[in-house]
Amino acid sequence: MSTTAGQQDHLNGHSGFLLAVFCVASALVIWPQKVPLPASVQRLLLSSLHSTRIIGDPEFRSLSDRTLYVHLSLATAPVIAVILLLATTTIHGSTIRLGIVGDENVKPYDVLVLFISLAYISIALDGTGALEATAFYVSKRGGNSGRLLFTYLYAFFLLTACIFGNDPLILSGTPFLAYLSHHTGLEPTAWIFAEFMAANTASAVLVSSNPTNILITGSFGLNYLTDFTKWTVLPSLIPAALNYPILLGMFWKKIPKTLIPLTDDPWSKLRDKTGACFLSVLMLVTVSVLVGTSFVPGHAVEVWMVTAPAGVIAFSYNLLTDWFYPEKGSNIVRQQSRGSTTEMPAIGEKAKERKQRPDDQSPTLPSDPEKHPLGLGGTQARSATPPGSDEEQHITPSSGPSSQTPSPPINTKEEFAKNDLTRLDPKPKSEPTSLTSILRTLSARFPSTTHTVKLLPIPLLPFAMAEFILVRGLSQRGWIRVFATGFARACTSPAATVFFFGFVGAAFLCPLAGTNIGATIILVEIMRDPQFMNSAHVQRDGRILLAAIYSVAMGSNIGAFSYTFAGSLAGLLWKALLADKGVIVSQWKFAKVNMLPLLMQIVVSSAIVLGEVYWFEKS
Repeated sequence: MSTTAGQQDHLNGHSGFLLAVFCVASALVIWPQKVPLPASVQRLLLSSLHSTRIIGDPEFRSLSDRTLYVHLSLATAPVIAVILLLATTTIHGSTIRLGIVGDENVKPYDVLVLFISLAYISIALDGTGALEATAFYVSKRGGNSGRLLFTYLYAFFLLTACIFGNDPLILSGTPFLAYLSHHTGLEPTAWIFAEFMAANTASAVLVSSNPTNILITGSFGLNYLTDFTKWTVLPSLIPAALNYPILLGMFWKKIPKTLIPLTDDPWSKLRDKTGACFLSVLMLVTVSVLVGTSFVPGHAVEVWMVTAPAGVIAFSYNLLTDWFYPEKGSNIVRQQSRGSTTEMPAIGEKAKERKQRPDDQSPTLPSDPEKHPLGLGGTQARSATPPGSDEEQHITPSSGPSSQTPSPPINTKEEFAKNDLTRLDPKPKSEPTSLTSILRTLSARFPSTTHTVKLLPIPLLPFAMAEFILVRGLSQRGWIRVFATGFARACTSPAATVFFFGFVGAAFLCPLAGTNIGATIILVEIMRDPQFMNSAHVQRDGRILLAAIYSVAMGSNIGAFSYTFAGSLAGLLWKALLADKGVIVSQWKFAKVNMLPLLMQIVVSSAIVLGEVYWFEKS
């Protein structure tokens, strides 16, 4: 990762414009906005999509009756920012290449392939009912003490994150906790935050547990064990242990003394026993190989070489299952839809009662404009229904004329789940072929595969890729050199360096500068820049550079559970997985719960790193 090639040695108008666009895009990721399309633009857009056979007649009629919105959020704002910067020649093709392909030290596509591959395996595994059955088993075998179960699970999360990393734990552990809290009647807040904090603290122990660790070790040529784990194990586990009593104090009243015993057979929750066994073994083997190959000298085995084949195997398994046993796939989707539409909303029932959102009892249709693949949304139908009426707010699927007496919500949801595959039937013979009709045909032929693909966090891919490009643009337009000069002036001693890098990384850059991966790229570029590396203080005291390296290592992991979901890809995924299971966590609640643990862990981990800088120098 060269700090000089392709970089400006001065700031200009392009530099200022780039920084402004980067800040606006980051703000829109944290606080999304939506802009209604003018009626004329909406008609022109839908007509174009319809005439080019991208959407069919049903979609055209449905979307024409709604007001569509352009959502400026994590899925669109960074991409629009990159397009704008390209159009104004603020960034060039070389910046795009660096943001996607990377260089000899950091390869963004490696991170994205790992992320989406493990996500597919975890979501497919969840579809088999394996996680629900495991949660049911743990809730039965964990005893009647809620606080003892909380202690065991927190320790288990720490151990899992140490070995396998934060993303696999979030992908598998979050649905597990949603099912566990549902079956035991627990309020989920304490449990889901304990998992999230443990995942993003213990992930600093092994290099393979977090992509930021791989970035740091590769940039400075560090040995995985003697130059990384040796330094990070104590700053990870000690703050994590101190975080446990803080969590107990924060959620003491929400962690029950006793749990209601369950009597049902846990394994009756399995919807596909063969698939559960196959995908469980595949996940364990993949993560184990990923950990093992991280110790291969010279990074000969790249991350994508392990995770991409595993994702392809899981996808192929689903395709073959749907091809040879279509009824089996249909039953799995039907049962899973029934569970998500009738059971899981009960998890967040109390929170939803406080908010009383109008659409809480309405099933989410595939054509829900808020989730439309075009990135457009609609919240108000253009009809004669009076605004604010029940008929406008509670829309239920019906094949006949609307009735004045709405059916009970539970019956509506059961009927929706029962007819889930009916909505995926191939297009009618009279309908012209279109992209959406082809997708419906494929959905009906491969129901289980399609259902899994729909649940993938695909919007996070363009977000992450665009953020990588924007960070590279900051470097090429001279901002890294400016930042490095300022950091060099602030880091006059090992103590000042540890706390300065720790707080800037974890409390500022991770939540506000394109996830902890983007923050780590910025900080590594700063440390490698001659303005910092050759500064008088760093040249005089070599401990300053060591303090900076390991402070960034800790900050990039701890900063993943800061006060915005955009602190890490794991945070964005955690939020989406919980929402899919009916647990809604607001941005304000996320920040409020994380603030005290975040500050404590930054201070404690920085202090331990400082002690290690002096202790290891003597040894």
